[in-house]
Amino acid sequence: MKFEIDKQTDKTIFKLATKSLDHNIAAALKAELVFLQKEIDNQFIIDLGDVTKCDSSGLSVLLFSERLEREKNKKLIIKNVNANVRDLMKIARLDRVFDIK
Repeated sequence: MKFEIDKQTDKTIFKLATKSLDHNIAAALKAELVFLQKEIDNQFIIDLGDVTKCDSSGLSVLLFSERLEREKNKKLIIKNVNANVRDLMKIARLDRVFDIK
């Protein structure tokens, strides 16, 4: 799993640099996000610009990340969502949960 982290004063951007957000990387991604989100206090953004496929395990990781932010009284932002992934989020009605930019 490849990713980039861009820490700025007002936001932290986590860019997932892989094509598939699925069960193959879900556990490792969840562990990485927990570690990262516990240490930051600014706006957290997940950039899915390279992701073209997602399964239920991937959506579960995003939901977990959203919950971590909500516990800090913050809103998770997901940006650059591919049309296929966005459609899956709509089917699961997660477009109502996530702040998608």
